[in-house]
Amino acid sequence: MTFNSCARTFLSFVSFMAIGSALAQPAGLESKLVGHWQLLSVDVSGNAPYGAKPQGSMFLDDAGRYSVIVISDGGARSLAYFGTYKADAAANTVIFHIANATQAAAIGRDEKRLVSFKGDELVQQSLPAPGRPVLKVTWKRS
Repeated sequence: MTFNSCARTFLSFVSFMAIGSALAQPAGLESKLVGHWQLLSVDVSGNAPYGAKPQGSMFLDDAGRYSVIVISDGGARSLAYFGTYKADAAANTVIFHIANATQAAAIGRDEKRLVSFKGDELVQQSLPAPGRPVLKVTWKRS
């Protein structure tokens, strides 16, 4: 066996081991978030202001950008917003920075959400705060 063939064999083995190791690693919060999500429900302190069947989608990419659109089936106005996000796996939270939105008051704000997964569903919930309604949004991976 020549040096070159030994080197190729070794590099192939190392590459194979690195791929196997990467595949064995549990997915981090960021990788779980990336993708396209379809809106299932919006609950605000037990009420459904966007109706029983709101429609919407959320896209999160691996570079930390997102976009959301929600079409209301209820009394609340439809909305859209986009910006950047940062996940904190230790706290199971995501901070969404709103770069632009249909609601001018939201532009420039950071919204921190608790996140949890159940199968192919993602639940985002606002942090409890005295005097503030609790927002719970459920998405399904599509």
